[in-house]
Amino acid sequence: MKVEVQWKKLVKPSVPTPSDRQKWKLTSMDELQMPNYVGVIFYYRDNAENPGVDISQRLHQMEESLSKTLTLFYPMAGRYVEDDGCFIDCNDLGVEFVHAKVDGQIDQLLHGDPDMDLLDHLSQFPTNIVGNPLVVIQVTTFECGGSAVALRSTHKIGDVYTMAMFINSWATACRGNVDVTVCPSFELSSLFPVKASTVVNWPPPRIIGSKELIMSRFRFSGDAILKLKALARVDAKDSMAKNFQPSRVEVVSALLSRALVNIDRYKHGEGRTFAVYMTFNLREKINLTIPANSCGNFFAMIFGRSDQPVSGKRNLEFNGMVNIIHNMISDAKTKYATVVDREEFCSMVENSIAEFVETASSSEECTIAFSSWCRFGLHEIDFGWGRPVLVSNISLNLRSIFLVDDEEGRGIDAWTTTSEDEMTLLKQDPDILAFTS
Repeated sequence: MKVEVQWKKLVKPSVPTPSDRQKWKLTSMDELQMPNYVGVIFYYRDNAENPGVDISQRLHQMEESLSKTLTLFYPMAGRYVEDDGCFIDCNDLGVEFVHAKVDGQIDQLLHGDPDMDLLDHLSQFPTNIVGNPLVVIQVTTFECGGSAVALRSTHKIGDVYTMAMFINSWATACRGNVDVTVCPSFELSSLFPVKASTVVNWPPPRIIGSKELIMSRFRFSGDAILKLKALARVDAKDSMAKNFQPSRVEVVSALLSRALVNIDRYKHGEGRTFAVYMTFNLREKINLTIPANSCGNFFAMIFGRSDQPVSGKRNLEFNGMVNIIHNMISDAKTKYATVVDREEFCSMVENSIAEFVETASSSEECTIAFSSWCRFGLHEIDFGWGRPVLVSNISLNLRSIFLVDDEEGRGIDAWTTTSEDEMTLLKQDPDILAFTS
């Protein structure tokens, strides 16, 4: 399929940002983030119940509501500045709004493996955040009347919680309910200011679309997840079996991790350790008080690691991996719930990200990185023509796994980016084949 851009424009806030809000400082956690664009794509079939609205009207509604939404999320219409300390100049230059057309049917995207090159064209973005729009939105329309709405934003201004809050507010305004959108807070920088410049040596990017990294979607239905939960409890000790209730994220992460560790052993032999990392949203999990609807980056990296090299058995046990991931999440909840000092809290978050970057940059250990986007309401994003039939992350130049709720909310789609040879073996794993569709 060929994607052709029809036009681009900068959408500015409908009301100018007040002078006392025109400089938004980053938090200590914002400064740690990779200076790249992350994002999400929502896929919509044509809404036959609303045939009177053509694409030009639809785009006009989206543009007007976006302009109104930016008056609340004003830093997103600004520009990133590195001089005199990193900050966002809230100068109302606007976010980039793009309309594109594709010569194909949206159903071609909903089945099978995603086309990496096509995903890149559904969500184009700058390569450098300095001086460029912090948010890029692309609405791509298909011959069938379906559409894909892609949003990319620089990681420096927020995490997936921030991104979900913004796009949900925009969609709500697009439906004509601008008065009931959330009121975001941008006060984290005053609570967690940058004390000193922190440098995280992120590994150099690898090329997406080459033979090095490819992406696939592994679909775990709600019924498959119930079976995985039951399987995880089978080998639990009798004293724990009644209380052991692993989550959807835990069992899916465990199954994929187990397969990837076994693939690593196949490629490199026994004797290597492994580490499973996962993003951990810290909102509502700490004693420190933060404003409701806080925008910015507010997460840590948590990890579970094998105490010793995996050897002596043909394959790593599924239940053992479930325990590792369940314990790492449980321990993180306890660890961060006890912190009462803000500087100590920032140091813990900084250390967690620095350790992840160091481990991921090394080839001495099998490292598996998860980001869970479950329970962020991404399948509720309705611009006025219905809920999305599919939600995906954008193509990313990192070996990673993104977990997203399926359309029904009971299952999980695991968007997995890895090397081509690993992907081939992953798709041949008997347990992956047994529990995915």
